Amino acid sequence: MGRGSLIAVIAVLLLFSCEEGYMTDCRECYPEYPLQSTLNILLWNPDIAIQNARVTLYEGTIEDSLVIQYYSFDMVSSSLTFDAILYKDYSATLEFNFEGKKYVTTGAARPKVRYDETSCDESCYYVYDNVIDLRLRYH
Repeated sequence: MGRGSLIAVIAVLLLFSCEEGYMTDCRECYPEYPLQSTLNILLWNPDIAIQNARVTLYEGTIEDSLVIQYYSFDMVSSSLTFDAILYKDYSATLEFNFEGKKYVTTGAARPKVRYDETSCDESCYYVYDNVIDLRLRYH
């Protein structure tokens, strides 16, 4: 292996060996390891008036068709919560009518736990990847 190839291999290893940066919300930190999580499902912005909203929450992927729960909305609500199991895949769809058109948005999450020793006053466990964002971004 030539010198140039060795430098290229080392550069690639260094580039892909770093973890992604993250921010810990210390208000959401727990001193003990959490056994479950709250799954937050973001539905829509309050300035959009939608009709006939229905959320379907699935265990696993949508294609697995393992429906956990249906939610129907007559009143405007911007989010839902669901008691979720850590390291389990969840997905959801939001079906609604807006300005005479039918929309379906999808999203997925897998709640995980990270141990953070430095970001907060005390070491703690932090739940992340527990948000499914079903908001309509463009219309």
